[in-house]
Amino acid sequence: MENECPYLRLGEKGGCLCTASLTKMEPSAIELKLYCTTEEHFRCPILLSRILRDGVRRSAIRKAAARFA
Repeated sequence: MENECPYLRLGEKGGCLCTASLTKMEPSAIELKLYCTTEEHFRCPILLSRILRDGVRRSAIRKAAARFA
C-alpha cells in the first residue's frame, strides 16, 4: 500500500511490526486501521515519538561537532 507507514514491517510470525517503536511492537488492529495503513500514519503517537527522538539525536550530534570545529 503506498499510503502506509514507512516503519511498518512484516513480522516473523506473519503479523506486522512497528519499527518506529523502540521495542519493535506489534500494532493492534485499531492502530493498524487508524494509522499504519493510511495517510494518517503521521498522527500516530509512536511515529511522532520516533521523529522527536531522531531530531534530538541530530541536534546533539551537531552541537558536539561544533565543539570540535
